[in-house]
Amino acid sequence: MKKFTSLITIAIILACNNETNKFIEETDSSTIKSNIAVNITLVTPQTFNAQVVANGIIEAVHRSELRFKTSEQVEKIYIKNGQKVMEGTLIANLENQLLSNALNSAEINLNNANQKLLEEKIRFGFSGKTPLDSIPEHIQKTIYQFSGYQEAKNLLENAAILLDQTLLKAPFSGTIANLTAKEGNFVTNGEVFCILLSHGKLDVIFQIMEGELNLVEIGQSVELSTFAFPEKIYKGTLTEINPMVNKDGLVSIKARINNSDPTLFDGMNVKININKPMKDLTVIPKEAVVLRSNREVVFTVKNGRSKWNYVDIVHENQLHYALSEGIQPGDTIIISNNMNLAHDADVNSSFIAPSFVKGNEITF
Repeated sequence: MKKFTSLITIAIILACNNETNKFIEETDSSTIKSNIAVNITLVTPQTFNAQVVANGIIEAVHRSELRFKTSEQVEKIYIKNGQKVMEGTLIANLENQLLSNALNSAEINLNNANQKLLEEKIRFGFSGKTPLDSIPEHIQKTIYQFSGYQEAKNLLENAAILLDQTLLKAPFSGTIANLTAKEGNFVTNGEVFCILLSHGKLDVIFQIMEGELNLVEIGQSVELSTFAFPEKIYKGTLTEINPMVNKDGLVSIKARINNSDPTLFDGMNVKININKPMKDLTVIPKEAVVLRSNREVVFTVKNGRSKWNYVDIVHENQLHYALSEGIQPGDTIIISNNMNLAHDADVNSSFIAPSFVKGNEITF
């Protein structure tokens, strides 16, 4: 039993010596330099913008694939790709001479039937100006039958519908895209002739990780920029969260772009930034954190000496970390020249006060 106790005591002493040697290694006096110039700042509780960054694709809210409802040869195209058109603008028409003649014939037949209708009203003892709805219903039916008016009217309506199917018009105001057909080409019904896009309202579709769902909500503001014009920043509002997580652990999100312009194209790739304000967190600049022994370390200053502090990071954005422990409000931290800094080194510090000039975003 005494031997066993002695072995345990020796093991504890060796372990303590190893820890001591490790700390001495990390704080080797050869690495400790005197009077190292550093910048410091004071840590205070602040609002932290937890940030979600994603890539997405722009999608026009009003987007229509335009098709003819009949098959025929293209006679005339009136627009080109990129051209803006108003609602009702004629985009193209097919060969329709026979249908146009049929419509003219139907109009003539209707006029003849209308004349016959007047004659039938007189034959039944009514004035030609007598409204039909004032004539007894059974007599109306007879007048219509003998005059052929109803049949002629239906034929005219059918001819107008068939002719209209050879005309392709813009269902709303927008911009023409993906027009590849040429005059003289034969098109079939159901074939996409072109696409009409409205730039008045644009959405951006993107995906975030399941673990980031707590950082987004309907109505939240988003910022986005295109890869073509990265200097331009557009604002948007989150409008839709698809309540499903796909096999890759991603959730689809949709946001409406508030300040769209003609430089934004349907299908364009964009970068999205979403900020979630989180209050009363310990926030420090990223420059304050260094990696030692595979752990994040922040140096504080006390009595002119640097002090080594392990920290736990809970959130980060492009410029800052939010900490859960290791550093407290009121601590003075080193934010420069700390890559090779050691514990208990003499430092010559210059204080830099935090500057809060971008809303709730902290800038040091």
